[in-house]
Amino acid sequence: MADCRAVVRPLPRLRRVLAAVACGVVVAGACSSGDDTGGGTGGAGARDGAEAAAQDGGAGGPFATGRRTFTLVDASRATDEVPGMLPAQPDRTIEVEIVYPAEGDPEPEPSAPGASLGSVEVAPPADGEFPLVVFAHGYNGEGWFFRGYAEGWARAGYVVALPTFPLSRNGVGVSADAQNQPGDISFVIDEIAALPDDDPLAGHVDVEHVAVGGHSLGGATVMGVAYNSCCTDERIDAAIEVSGGPLPFEGGTYDTPPDTPMLVVHGTADETVPVAVGDLVFDMMSGATWYLRAEGATHSGVFEGEAGVLFDDATLAFLDATLRGDDADLAAMGDEVEASGAAEWRVHAEAG
Repeated sequence: MADCRAVVRPLPRLRRVLAAVACGVVVAGACSSGDDTGGGTGGAGARDGAEAAAQDGGAGGPFATGRRTFTLVDASRATDEVPGMLPAQPDRTIEVEIVYPAEGDPEPEPSAPGASLGSVEVAPPADGEFPLVVFAHGYNGEGWFFRGYAEGWARAGYVVALPTFPLSRNGVGVSADAQNQPGDISFVIDEIAALPDDDPLAGHVDVEHVAVGGHSLGGATVMGVAYNSCCTDERIDAAIEVSGGPLPFEGGTYDTPPDTPMLVVHGTADETVPVAVGDLVFDMMSGATWYLRAEGATHSGVFEGEAGVLFDDATLAFLDATLRGDDADLAAMGDEVEASGAAEWRVHAEAG
C-alpha cells in the first residue's frame, strides 16, 4: 500500500486536501456505483452558442432511448502491466457504451433515480443533433453501471458516453491508472467527433457542446481533464464532479483553473472522500459553480432516494443551462432543494 504520509505537506489547504483525496480515493479505492444559497443566476455558466444549439435541434424531448457499444483503441498511449493479471499493452483499449435519443415513442419516466428505461440496442437515432455528455465511473466500476441515469439524460435529449477504463475497472482495480484517464476522456471525445459519415450516429452528436462528469475516481478524472493544466481539454463546456476531488496529476496544477462551469455533488456522510473535499472543490473554482451538498448521503448514497432525485434534477438543469442556454430549471433548483429538506444548495455568482 502506498504511504499517504509521503504526499502530505505542512502548508496550503489545497495540498492537504489533495493528500486526503489521494489516500481516500486512490489508495483505499473509492466505490463506484462570495458564495450564497438559493437558486441559480440567470444565464450563469452558459457558453457562447448554447442558445443557437437549442434552436438548431436536440431539444424537445422526451425521446425513446437507444444504445450501442464501441471498442476504441488509442494506439498513441500504452497500458501498464498489472503483475500477475495483465501484460503491458502498447495501446489503450476503452469500451464505451453510448446511450442516445432514438426514434419511437419515449419510455415512461423512470420509477426511481437511475432506474433503467430499457434502451433498445442499435435503435435508429432520433432526428436532430444532441449535446454530448461523457460520464466516468469510479474505482472498480464500469461504464454501464450508470446506464439508468444515462437513459434518463438521453430521454431529455443528450448523447451520453459511458467509458470503461482499462485498469481502474471492475475486476482489475488499479486506481493509480487514473493518471491516464483524463487522456482517455479526451480520446473518447476525439473518436465520437470523428465518426465516419456512414455511422448511424454521425450527424446526431453535437461535439461543439460537451459536458463531462464522473463519480469518485471518475470525478477526480473530470477534475484532471477539465481543470488541471496537465491535460485540460478546451472542448469541455461544463463539468459534473460527484463524490470525488482534485487528485494531483503529473506535470500539472490547479493554480489557475479555467472558468468552466461546474456542478459539485457530495454527501455529508461520505465515508470515503470527506465532504470537506467537496467544499474545497466548490471554493477553488473560478467560474460559475453550483453545489448540491446532500445531507446524510454516503459516498454512493448521493444516487439514492431523495438525494438521487435531487442529483438527477440538478444534473439535467445544469446541462440545459450550460449546453443549451436554458437556465429556467437551474434557477429553480434552490427552491426544490430547500423544499426537500434533504440537501443544501450553494451557488457561486456568475463569472464575468
